[in-house]
Amino acid sequence: MNTKTFIILSIFILFLTACIAQPQVQVSYDPAALRFDNQHAFELQGEFASRFPYRSSGQPNSQLAVEWIRQQMTGYGWTCQIDEWAVVNYSQPVIMRNVVCSLPGASPKEILVVAHHDQSPATIEGADNDASGIAILLELARIFGSEQTPPYTLVFVASDGEEYGMLGTRRYIHMHPNPGDIIAGISLDNLGKALYTGMKVEAIGQFRNYGQIWLQLAAQDVAQAAGDLWITQLRAPLDQVLDQAVPISFMDQGPMVAAGVPALGFAGVIPPESAELSWSTYHTPLDTMQVESASTLYQTGRIPEALIRQLLSMKTFPNEPGPYIYFESGRQTLRGASLWAIFVVFVALFFVGSFFSGGTRLKGKLFRWIEVLPHYLSLWLPLVASILLLYLFVAVGLMDKYELYPATTKDPAIVTPHWPAVILFLLGLVAFFTLSRWLLRRFSGSRTAPETGIVKSLALFVVGLAAVYILLINPFSLLFFVPLLFWFLIKGRRGFGRLLDILWFILGGLIVYALFYFFGFVIQRSNFAVLWYMMMMFSIREVGFLTALVITAIIAAGLSMIVKPIRPMILVFAEPSPQRISPTGGTVKGGENGNSA
Repeated sequence: MNTKTFIILSIFILFLTACIAQPQVQVSYDPAALRFDNQHAFELQGEFASRFPYRSSGQPNSQLAVEWIRQQMTGYGWTCQIDEWAVVNYSQPVIMRNVVCSLPGASPKEILVVAHHDQSPATIEGADNDASGIAILLELARIFGSEQTPPYTLVFVASDGEEYGMLGTRRYIHMHPNPGDIIAGISLDNLGKALYTGMKVEAIGQFRNYGQIWLQLAAQDVAQAAGDLWITQLRAPLDQVLDQAVPISFMDQGPMVAAGVPALGFAGVIPPESAELSWSTYHTPLDTMQVESASTLYQTGRIPEALIRQLLSMKTFPNEPGPYIYFESGRQTLRGASLWAIFVVFVALFFVGSFFSGGTRLKGKLFRWIEVLPHYLSLWLPLVASILLLYLFVAVGLMDKYELYPATTKDPAIVTPHWPAVILFLLGLVAFFTLSRWLLRRFSGSRTAPETGIVKSLALFVVGLAAVYILLINPFSLLFFVPLLFWFLIKGRRGFGRLLDILWFILGGLIVYALFYFFGFVIQRSNFAVLWYMMMMFSIREVGFLTALVITAIIAAGLSMIVKPIRPMILVFAEPSPQRISPTGGTVKGGENGNSA
């Protein structure tokens, strides 16, 4: 067996042995105790959707909807309060309102259930999104409000601002005196359409973390124990990786998961043959009660009830922090030291590449990096300046200001670029690069252009440092670095060979291009307007400034390897030659032969 085969086989064996069996949560609730009345829930859904159309955040009907929900909940025996606060959306102040209701239990530890009462500005009734969730929330409140004191406190929140970044749930979690007292969180969203054929879970945290797997498995097991319910579908391993690599949540479990609360979001499964129909009724005026079904609510209402009853029956609760990949076929989980070892080894590749590029011992290489640094900074600083320019656009009103981000999908703000801002941004970017390269040429102290090998060494070192940053904040986002391995093939070729280097540079962004396609063309279906949305992500700091610095540093590292280093505009004068007296009494410049310098 050769060395290469041995290494590959060893890694494969390590991967297999690293997976551990996932402990099962013992089902301890009584399925016969399920009392969810889908017909009553369907009536509540219809009443809510028809009485309070146009209830997007800040609209008059939003406040009326909040008052109606509070009346319903207090009528079921719950203690409720309205939490009111203000945010800025579309550069305008907007009043937000949460309805927070509690049913005290024997223990102050709480089970949190959330459904949002706001809707997309593009809808009228918002029957499925999210009158269906509100109806299920109210029906569950009726059931548990009529029973004996529960073992744990139940907190039901009708949240506002879900369409603008789960603002209501985010507010509740941030204002909570001790989120560690929340046993589990459940989000209810998009649960009533007749075309749904199953129940799925969402576990993405808002910008960080991923929902603990034990709660998702409990949702599966309690549905299976009931005998007549949909078996909750979990995310496939590849989907889990992508979810954790891009932790941008679109449901109310996001802020809970980000805070470390075990949480999941329930939503309906869309069969492939109904994908277009579902899309046409999502965030559009066609989201009406005509596409809803009481039969669907039987499933989507009883499964959360079963999970709540299971949680109420449990004495202890697992704690499984950290990144993981769950393999449902074998009920195995890859997590812990083995998973982190994979991440660390991958990050180390870039430092190893940096060490072997450009020759020279490490001490000498550090001095040579200093020579390359002006070339690198001339490519990085213009990108940083372009990010600051976007911040300026928001400050002066060329781009809108948001509390977190604009409504997801089909919001006019996403698909309608502000062309003056786009044009000025592109002009600014060109101006920044032009100025930066001119300054490099004018003031650099180096008399020779740096060699390709040492440029590549510094570039890979920068990528390695960026990978360490990503490793610390979200290791699964290292997925974006996989195509950057193409950059190892950049050789600083000349002539037509330089086209090959440019190709390797372009291929380094493969996953980014895939995300543009996935979010822009598949999810948002906004065509090239997704480029405008990406511009907005930086301007409203959905991508934080530190992360923006890291992203631009990586881009500059790649550019530094394919952009030819320039020689400085420094005039080099020959040293004056000694003068001697000519036989005729004049002076002669030059050496012994009298040649001119």
